[in-house]
Amino acid sequence: MPPHFTLEYFDPPATLERHVLTLFYFVWDEEDIRERHPGALPQLTLFPHGQGEVSFSDRPEHFSGDAHMLSGFSTAVPYRIKGPWHAIGASLSPLGWAALAGQPAGKWLDRFYPAKDILGEQIEVFAKGINSRYRAGQLTGEVACNELARWIEPRLGQVPQAHELLIQQTVAWLGHSLRPNIEELFASLNYSRRQAERLVERYFGFPPAALARKHRAIRAASLLAEEAISDEQEAEIAEAFYDQPHLVREIRRYCGYTPTRLGGSQEPLFLTMLRMKNLDRLRKTTQRSNAKR
Repeated sequence: MPPHFTLEYFDPPATLERHVLTLFYFVWDEEDIRERHPGALPQLTLFPHGQGEVSFSDRPEHFSGDAHMLSGFSTAVPYRIKGPWHAIGASLSPLGWAALAGQPAGKWLDRFYPAKDILGEQIEVFAKGINSRYRAGQLTGEVACNELARWIEPRLGQVPQAHELLIQQTVAWLGHSLRPNIEELFASLNYSRRQAERLVERYFGFPPAALARKHRAIRAASLLAEEAISDEQEAEIAEAFYDQPHLVREIRRYCGYTPTRLGGSQEPLFLTMLRMKNLDRLRKTTQRSNAKR
């Protein structure tokens, strides 16, 4: 029998839609949980239950405590949780990370941090309170998510308008195709090539070429993880990679699997995360923001 978990998504308030892509509530009541995380977008997560270890290429890293953050991972990473595991979280856009953390995304890449290391003691106090009330049965997962959103909103700092525009243009460029042309990005930005590379890395964690490579693999994997895929989508994937071995290598690097067994029955959460479509929501949010300008 495959492992059982529940994962619910809630829309953030309209005032947060450019910063928070989705709020999520997760429950997996097993004693030993083994999965992997693609680390495609930043997250702030409260853990009322669960602790474990995430395995990066050069080190294992234990995590426990009330709140954690990640800005993104270079490759998918496996982890093991001592359950039960409950999580209350917010998936952040690149703008959301910049406004909340006030730190370059690349500085915090490939780590799973106690949230207080980035946001200070306030998040620790808040998370302990939410987690205690949740464990006591005083909060549902949805209410806890809404309280997290209310905590985030007044703590969002200002991002320079020109940099916010760069973030929007980069997201639009990523969403244009599975294999976006880097020269088109540089041509659309009002910066020198060197400045553009530096700023994209600051807000997305990767320079443009690496960013496009990672997103291409994750988007292709998300399409291949669907129960049904159209002829147009198959053609788009085929055109985005040099050949079948290239497709296999890239998806294995960023997702940890070959395309024929994405997630599989042993790691259903990863499959669900691929279908979460945060990248699609990010593009749609950017499109709405541009339409209002």
